[in-house]
Amino acid sequence: MTRRGRRLLAVGGLVAASGAMMISPHVRWRAHVVLLYLTGQIPDIGLKPLLVYMMPGSGQYMRPLVETHNPYAVIRNAKTTPADIQTGAQLFRSQCASCHAPDGSGGAGGPALRGRTLKHGESDWAVYRVVRFGVPNTAMRAHPLPETELWQVVAFLRSLNASDSSSGAIGRGAGRSVSVNVPYDELAATREPAEDWLTYSGSYGSSRHSEPPGRVTALDATTGQQIWAYEHDVSRESLGGEFGAAANRGVAILNDKVFFGTVDARLIALSATTGTLQWEVTVARDPKLYAISAAPLAYRDLVVTGVATPEVIRGGQGFIAAYDANSGKERWRFLTIPTPREPGSETWAGNSWREGGAPTWLTGSYDPELDLLIWGVGNPKPVFDAAARRGDNLYSNSAVALRGSTGALVWYFQFTPADDHDWDANQIPVLADQATPRGTEKRILWANRNGFYYVLDRVSGKCVTAAPFAQQTWTAGLDPQGRPQPLSDSSRNREGFILYPGSVGATNWWSPSFDPTLNLMFVPVLEQGMVYFTSASSPPEPIGGRPFYTAVRALDAFTGKQIWEYRREPRLVNNTTGGVLSTKGGIVFGGDQASFFALDSRTGRPLWSVETGGAIHAAPETFLADGEQLVAIAAGRNLLAFALPKARH
Repeated sequence: MTRRGRRLLAVGGLVAASGAMMISPHVRWRAHVVLLYLTGQIPDIGLKPLLVYMMPGSGQYMRPLVETHNPYAVIRNAKTTPADIQTGAQLFRSQCASCHAPDGSGGAGGPALRGRTLKHGESDWAVYRVVRFGVPNTAMRAHPLPETELWQVVAFLRSLNASDSSSGAIGRGAGRSVSVNVPYDELAATREPAEDWLTYSGSYGSSRHSEPPGRVTALDATTGQQIWAYEHDVSRESLGGEFGAAANRGVAILNDKVFFGTVDARLIALSATTGTLQWEVTVARDPKLYAISAAPLAYRDLVVTGVATPEVIRGGQGFIAAYDANSGKERWRFLTIPTPREPGSETWAGNSWREGGAPTWLTGSYDPELDLLIWGVGNPKPVFDAAARRGDNLYSNSAVALRGSTGALVWYFQFTPADDHDWDANQIPVLADQATPRGTEKRILWANRNGFYYVLDRVSGKCVTAAPFAQQTWTAGLDPQGRPQPLSDSSRNREGFILYPGSVGATNWWSPSFDPTLNLMFVPVLEQGMVYFTSASSPPEPIGGRPFYTAVRALDAFTGKQIWEYRREPRLVNNTTGGVLSTKGGIVFGGDQASFFALDSRTGRPLWSVETGGAIHAAPETFLADGEQLVAIAAGRNLLAFALPKARH
């Protein structure tokens, strides 16, 4: 059989296998790339390195080959640390100095490599191929070094022109090698991030002032071009369950590592510089019962994550776990449903604790001075059926304060005991300091899904004050300790009854923002009631034909009194919204549906808006690039960045 015949036979077999297997997306794109290679559409790379580079953990992200067919635009050097460059320099001196001089300045046998454009290509893959295979009909011979050493030589050669050229193009834009190191001291010292956000909510206090599952991408902050990308292969079992479309809300960064969680409950550490895998641990072993959707929180030498659990499947108890940031070894774990004979277990009748729930799927906040980790806990199961689990069901629907270094419980505050409305406490806890006649008091500001705004004492966990910030018809109010007093008709009945807020809540994961200068808390709000029924198998329904609306409300941070409201147009569908961000220049940024807008912090007056063309469920972020302050928002599958007016920041 001819070579062409063998290739076509291989292609036919691959196509048949792909169609028969109904393979997962992560296998499918790899099969597509191999098909392109076998049909001659991907040049200048052998089959063996192509397959190696497509393996998870290789340090390469080859999926863009499906669109570009161009390895020069995709393959980049993963060996770019200072140690790699130093080793590459030593290899260069031993292998290449006789022609190019030890410093790359050139000599009688070879051209200068420093301070000039490389003749045979600027991308990492072009430089690699010249070093590995040489240049025919020239004095440049092949250097079949081990793979790692070849890339280290490439790193050294690129360093010779680091100030003049960027690294090889990756994906859709030219990438570049970067050096990233964010020490804990810098993170801990950040109270109001003036320029760059170094953690999920801007700082450990979560003031927020100033893609497919398992993928992390590093972008050039100035241009938006891709520097590196890492994709975690998610099992078909995870993609096919309740978590198949679960969101991933971001990453944490500490020193030279980036951390993120996955839909199959893995916690992964990457090199912040290259995107290469540093370690990976399994946080929970059953992908049907656990996923990670929260951005981790990294402090001191730990990285902390919570978990999501399914609403409709029995089992899956929530927890918060901490891991050694350097090794991935588990350091502590706090269970949000106490097991029998533990304190709090008496709040679950019989074996109802086995039903599970109390998930921890949104990032908490950390007080470095108190070594106190504050985290919100979700609703118990079965959802909407408190009668099946009589008791308060600790620590569901609570804020828990843990000793950050050990995971020991310091205090808890339960917003909605015995919840049967799906009003979890998975909101962002905002840490703030309040000036009082007694001095500065440490507070936690919390807009809860149940429609009440709480100010808690950060040291003791006691309720300082609470007030409704949205329409609520389920309770006569709160007692002095902050415990709700449910109305007798707020329990379900067979005919159904209208209750505010609905099961989505008066607010949700939508990040609030705190302006410490104005002492204002900006909260995304949903005003929507729902009809609840007796049967736990009948979930609440929207009120037919009655429009609802979303809004941004500015509250007095320490009383909950409403100062102003920016109300969006009423609608009948899409009962979610985005988070907000405030700046010291007096602007509040937010998103709702496809609209990204800016408001005056003092009055709520609209200043500017743009239709992005994509649904906005995220919160804005801000950072400094080339001396310019930018604000960015994820809209659909796009990331948009806008420059702030220089006179206002």
